[in-house]
Amino acid sequence: WDKDEGKKGKTTKHLPETAHYVCEHCGVIWSDPRRWATVRLGEWRAEKPFVDTAGFHLNEIYSPWKKLEEMVREFLAAKEMGEEAMKVFVNTSLGEVFEIRGEAPEWERIYNRREDYAIGVVPEGGLFLTAGTDVQKDRIEVEIVAWGRQRESWSVDYRVLLGDTSRQEVWNKLSALLEERFPHARTGAGMIIDRMAVDSGYATQEVYAWSRTAPLGRVMPIKGVDKSRFPIQGPSDVEVKIGKRKRKRGAKLWTVCGPVFKAELYGNLRQDPPDEPEDDEGFPPGYCHFPRYDPEYFKQLTAEQAVTRVRKNGFAVIEWQKTRERNEALDCRVYARAAAEHELIRMNERVARNKERKLEESAVMKTGKGPTPSAPSEKPDTVSRWAEPVLSDDPWL
Repeated sequence: WDKDEGKKGKTTKHLPETAHYVCEHCGVIWSDPRRWATVRLGEWRAEKPFVDTAGFHLNEIYSPWKKLEEMVREFLAAKEMGEEAMKVFVNTSLGEVFEIRGEAPEWERIYNRREDYAIGVVPEGGLFLTAGTDVQKDRIEVEIVAWGRQRESWSVDYRVLLGDTSRQEVWNKLSALLEERFPHARTGAGMIIDRMAVDSGYATQEVYAWSRTAPLGRVMPIKGVDKSRFPIQGPSDVEVKIGKRKRKRGAKLWTVCGPVFKAELYGNLRQDPPDEPEDDEGFPPGYCHFPRYDPEYFKQLTAEQAVTRVRKNGFAVIEWQKTRERNEALDCRVYARAAAEHELIRMNERVARNKERKLEESAVMKTGKGPTPSAPSEKPDTVSRWAEPVLSDDPWL
């Protein structure tokens, strides 16, 4: 299952219908019927005296109903869907323990492969936008991310809204950002944030109260958890304080399993771009694109790593620990990914083409002409925190 890439790490052409089992002793190729017949002839023999109940740890190759072609297709589909799907395949189909690569990618490597697209403009492959929002005492930090086919993503902008989060002014800025339009590079259509995930760990009641003022379905207050059966669960009803009154079902809350999305993100960050920009194979599924943010953004994006710790009962658990103090960029990206989960699950070629068509129609309605790119919209009272200054070649400027 680890031999599906070429020498340069590029995905090779897959032919699932040719899948077969090769005997590890004599090298003979087995068809599915021969494999099933051989499995039926097998029996378990204890190597040592044994009086207890026997338990078996087998993968799907032993199944008398499973064709290898089906297993290969499921493997390829899981690999395209991302790390969480691969975890399910490895655990259930292969009967093996899925190992999380939790060491943080090198921030310099990601920084060095930044791209020249404009901050605040949605690159051509972006089909919808989400945002991840981290609330602090004196500011709200937001990353806007565009998503495309095969979970490819582009960081569109990173905003810092300055202000006391116990007061209404900074939340008004967040409301304005939610309605801001980001121009699409190819069509010029103005795109709004489809869904924004807002962490409720700090200023909890303020987050709940603000979410009640947002358009229905576009804001999801979230609570991070370290363990869960699902990456996202909810929504559940939560109590909201409105002045001196309390509403028991005043807002909706989703729980987000951060370690799942962090592991997926780090796997995506380790991927390499194609050797040539015009490479027909394109970028690998889940590839993350970044504009010319400054180094601090990438240091924060890689500010945690997974560490295996053995509990007193002897069981090993994986914990995510900070390697540096500031990690807001990582949190915002995880929240933006959680906000995209619903759309990414249903994303296929038909859905993607439909979104492209709507972008083109929106551009025509706006201008009365065909697709034309437009400039980024104004950003009042916000800071694009990670944008690097552009230096002129003119010595007089």
